Amino acid sequence: MSALFKNLGSLYRYVLCRDGCNVLNKIKSRSYAKKIVSKVGAQAAKKTRIEVETDPEKLLKYCCGANIYIEGKDPELKPDSEYPDWLWNLRIERGGTKLSELNPETPAYWKRLSRINYTNNIRIKTRLQRLKAIQYPDDNIP
Repeated sequence: MSALFKNLGSLYRYVLCRDGCNVLNKIKSRSYAKKIVSKVGAQAAKKTRIEVETDPEKLLKYCCGANIYIEGKDPELKPDSEYPDWLWNLRIERGGTKLSELNPETPAYWKRLSRINYTNNIRIKTRLQRLKAIQYPDDNIP
């Protein structure tokens, strides 16, 4: 009887009922879905290169690249007086604000300080692990 169960494709178990009857039950099992195999290799979508505008007249009159629609043209630039004042005070530098620019009484200051300490600790830890690996190559220190 066991040879019969070995040849079955799915997982089954042999159960003896209370009445003495033999029952074959299918065991429920989970598995990942089968991978879809395509006959033809999948071709990657080609990226479209957007040409950078070099015409100085157009750069002075229009906000080039701001049009998100297929049709239409870029929005025309207005005089500075028509834009809100806060627009000219936006930070355009990359990276976070310097710790010296923040007020120590705000949560943003302490969050930034915590982030700086965390990154410094990670740098120190990786540097120490490299030094240990050089000095003690036989030890497997995680």
